Amino acid sequence: MTKAWRYVPTACTVVCAVALVVFFHVFYRAHLCHREQFSLFLWAPGPLAAYWTSPAPLARLVGDMLTQFLGLPFVGALIMSAVLTSLGVLVYRFFARWIGLWALVPAALAVLFETGRQSGLTYPLSSTLQWVGIVATLLTARRVSHPAGVGRAALGVVVLAAGIGLFGWGDWEKRAVNRPDMNVERMLAVDNDWHHGRLRQLERRLDRHASHPDRFDAYYRNLLLASQYHLGDNLMQHYQPFQLGLFLPVESTASYPIIYFSGELWFQVGDMTNAEHSAMLGMLFSPNSVGSRPLMRLAEISLIRGDEAAAMKYLRLLDKTLLYHRWARMHMPQNRPKEVRRWVELKRTLLCTTDTVRAPMDIGVALRHLVEDNPDNVFAREYLYAFDLLGKDLDAFMDDYARFQPDGMPPQRTWAEAMLLWMTAHGGDERTHGDARRELMGRDIPPEVVDAFVSFTEQFRGLGSGPLTADSQMRQLQQKFGKTYWFFYHFAEMR
Repeated sequence: MTKAWRYVPTACTVVCAVALVVFFHVFYRAHLCHREQFSLFLWAPGPLAAYWTSPAPLARLVGDMLTQFLGLPFVGALIMSAVLTSLGVLVYRFFARWIGLWALVPAALAVLFETGRQSGLTYPLSSTLQWVGIVATLLTARRVSHPAGVGRAALGVVVLAAGIGLFGWGDWEKRAVNRPDMNVERMLAVDNDWHHGRLRQLERRLDRHASHPDRFDAYYRNLLLASQYHLGDNLMQHYQPFQLGLFLPVESTASYPIIYFSGELWFQVGDMTNAEHSAMLGMLFSPNSVGSRPLMRLAEISLIRGDEAAAMKYLRLLDKTLLYHRWARMHMPQNRPKEVRRWVELKRTLLCTTDTVRAPMDIGVALRHLVEDNPDNVFAREYLYAFDLLGKDLDAFMDDYARFQPDGMPPQRTWAEAMLLWMTAHGGDERTHGDARRELMGRDIPPEVVDAFVSFTEQFRGLGSGPLTADSQMRQLQQKFGKTYWFFYHFAEMR
């Protein structure tokens, strides 16, 4: 090998390390954050000792210990880069003795293979560390076995036995190599923004994907709008897959992240039973059946309910972690600061004081029960109105609006548009009855909404007549009124 070629392996190592850092930090960071949130590493004698009674104890111990740092900015990418690059370097050194520079090929394949497996949510970091340990063991055993001799051979056997004991035989499960799924990464990034309260960043992220909307985006968009008290004004400004955009499914075909994320709605509206159900199922169905984030949510739910004993069960676990120790201490009774006590009291105002029997996913009944029990629950009230309207049930909306809307509070834009539709359907012709407009104004419907409805109704009734083709008329109607409830009510169809 010429002098110039000797630097090729070093150059490849540097390029590989930098590329992995960039990939995991810039393009795949939400995956790392999610994996950290659904893992739990306890710094306590009992849990640490338990690692040494399981297969591949050192790989599992180090892997789980490093996983707790994956959510830290830049640190998680550095960890992934260091582990995967170390695997490539060791594979290269193992094969270089026989095939020289060509050993870069199996080294590159090993790094690509394990990077693919680490691109999913279920493959643990400890499995890659098993391969790192096995290859390091083989290299060490080969080195101590030379020059040949009985003593050297015995030492090599000891090294192999120790390596197998510490790292196992490797992860031989037949799992297909994952390819980075940027759609899942985007979904996890959306949830991560919501989880950390980065609402402006969440809004920008949703806006960037507005041309390719889906149910998941609609769910978080509606959560965002409701948290800003703008759901009624902007409901129709964004993609709405009918009522499906208001909640996420909790069913056998749903993935564990979707099941867990479904609880975000229930936690916001004050239904702690459904919130706990989603958190529990999401955690149990996750790869490790545990996680710091679901434990934090379960602790919060218990505190809001006033169940201090249950809350302490979760807080004691989190107190044994490195990154959530301070959070756990702040939520314990003896250390609870004023802002935490105020937050708990505020959330308690949303709780129901009466019980009801209903199916877990009977959304309308759940929301109606929340508002009946607490008329000041604005979040639940707006979701109930939206649920009625996205189901095109104007009668249910008007009943709920009459029952729950506070006196003197003017309707938001979408609610006003729906009221006009209902009143027209029940005999209020805005063009022929002189007192109809005054009646609507008495309901605080803005005059510009009434004028827009008059224009919409004229164009709607004129479809199919006039000099323009029906397609041209429909395009004009959609261009002018496509983001109104009137257009949604008459033309939106479930596909």
